[in-house]
Amino acid sequence: MRCLTLADELTRRGAACLFVSAAGTAELVPSLPYPVVTPDRLPFGAALVVIDHYGIDAAEEARIRSMSRAVMVIDDLPTRRHHSDLLLDQTFGRSAGEYRELVPHNSLVLAGSDYALLRPQFAAARPAALARRDGSLRRLLVSLGGTDPDNVTGAVLRAVAGSGLAIDVIMGVRAPHLDAVKAQAAAMARVTVHVGVPDMAGLMAGADLAIGAGGTSTWERCCLGLPTLMLVIADNQRDVARLVGASGAARLIAVDDLPAALALSAAELGAMSAAAAKLCDGRGAARTVDAIRRLPSLKGLAP
Repeated sequence: MRCLTLADELTRRGAACLFVSAAGTAELVPSLPYPVVTPDRLPFGAALVVIDHYGIDAAEEARIRSMSRAVMVIDDLPTRRHHSDLLLDQTFGRSAGEYRELVPHNSLVLAGSDYALLRPQFAAARPAALARRDGSLRRLLVSLGGTDPDNVTGAVLRAVAGSGLAIDVIMGVRAPHLDAVKAQAAAMARVTVHVGVPDMAGLMAGADLAIGAGGTSTWERCCLGLPTLMLVIADNQRDVARLVGASGAARLIAVDDLPAALALSAAELGAMSAAAAKLCDGRGAARTVDAIRRLPSLKGLAP
């Protein structure tokens, strides 16, 4: 989703974009509005190649750089070297200095949640979403990634079954446990399963509390001031979860702790919402593309 958001903003500014990904990507994301080619068909002479892949190392980035005018890398942890013209780490609390020894001396580093790549719908929904945050807890949003291969969603629903809250569950169309979750939800009161949601901002704005993971949706929730009970469901989410939890925007919990964790006061929900809203304003994609257009290697190209 963060690459799609960046592509949309680049396209809005006049670029022509395509995705280079493994075979099957177009089927996994059927609404992807860009051509998808396999890595062996990486086009020679691209103005910019954006790399968002933990399995691509600095040597491969250098090879790709030799075929293009500029390389941008998206990363989450300052633990490996890169060959980049620009590096983006949208994690709250991250500083450019943490990457200084890991990138070329002339590489630009964008760090922190001011650069979080969110779709425009989130910035548009932000004022109304923040205005309705009054500490009430009526509606719960459960969103644990597009595929949720371990069916953490099912475990969460079992844990919150007695809450009495209206519950919206968000899942991807290719989630392997989708049918099981739908059956589980049908046996519960006031639970709705949403698949392939086109208006995520609307659902988040209408929720009072989220149960979510530490991926890109973290910044979507923060933009809309949505308090979160955060589960870590992948190793690369641990740093994000730690930093966001320390800010007061979320509480890190385990599934077994959910029933007790739902007993939040209005004051606690209000404080979490205010802390979340400070972390991200939803305008990171525009800031990132502004920085891309200033890269020396891209000077002279049409806007």
